Amino acid sequence: MKIMVVGVGALGSLFGGGLSAAGHDVTLLIRNLAHREAIRSDGLTLYLDDRVVKARPHVVNSESASEAGVADLILVFTKTGSTRAALAATRHVIGPQTRLVSLQNGLGNADVLAEFVPIERVIYGTTIAPADLTEPGAVTSHGKRLSQFRAAGDDAVTADMADHLADMLNTAGLEAVVNPDVDAVIWGKVAFNCAMNSLCALLHLTPGPLLDSAELFSLVIDVTDEVADVAAACGVVVDREALRQTLDMVHRQHRDHRPSMLVDVMAGRRTEIDSLNGAVAALGQQRGVLTPRTQTLLALVHAYESNYLGREGG
Repeated sequence: MKIMVVGVGALGSLFGGGLSAAGHDVTLLIRNLAHREAIRSDGLTLYLDDRVVKARPHVVNSESASEAGVADLILVFTKTGSTRAALAATRHVIGPQTRLVSLQNGLGNADVLAEFVPIERVIYGTTIAPADLTEPGAVTSHGKRLSQFRAAGDDAVTADMADHLADMLNTAGLEAVVNPDVDAVIWGKVAFNCAMNSLCALLHLTPGPLLDSAELFSLVIDVTDEVADVAAACGVVVDREALRQTLDMVHRQHRDHRPSMLVDVMAGRRTEIDSLNGAVAALGQQRGVLTPRTQTLLALVHAYESNYLGREGG
């Protein structure tokens, strides 16, 4: 099976490197020149808890992606706002049997992938897999890692591909399950990210110091409850107790992990706030559910972004 990973930052490196090290045919499409050249020269090093794994995946850029040939699976790890542009640039590796996979943050990712292939060829879900790109050619991941996903439609081949992907990830040491109720998990992750990503970004804190504060922990719970209320109005039941357990686990095990939104603001990049707090606030307004804390964090991150992107979003 030919696998391509599009959006090779920390998570794309973790998943692509893990699958490559497990013996699979993996091509990484990398825009970052330093990261790309480091992997070409010395391979990709994964620091996983007490293990060090070395992988040597194929590496291409957008201009040379066609060299890899048509992919069977394309794993998309771009920022949500970049998905369309990234897939448009790789249309030549999307064939009539290619399945697209999203484990991205936010809501609506399956619908975006379905603009490039029929929804029956989409696999979507979410992941809890902390990863930090520590230097070009090296990624670090500590603590619990779990991906959950499912086929978006009823196509039997896509369902088999989802099962096979889970098997490949598990063999690579990246725990994964096919979960028919993954929408509830996605909403739970969105609730977590609406609170944690935005607060970590605004305060320049990692999860440990953030959740050490009783006041901030209480605010996080209030935001996650708002998002769970919107999910309920949309017909999805979020397991609030499981969400609190996730927060406790992250507080203990992922204390020093830098969430993607914190990395973005530190680098002066646009964040994914619109696909998280923005999407939830819009759905809350449609369903008549008040989300004052979620909207406040949305406004604050927008204001923060405007300071470094410019008023026109440059």
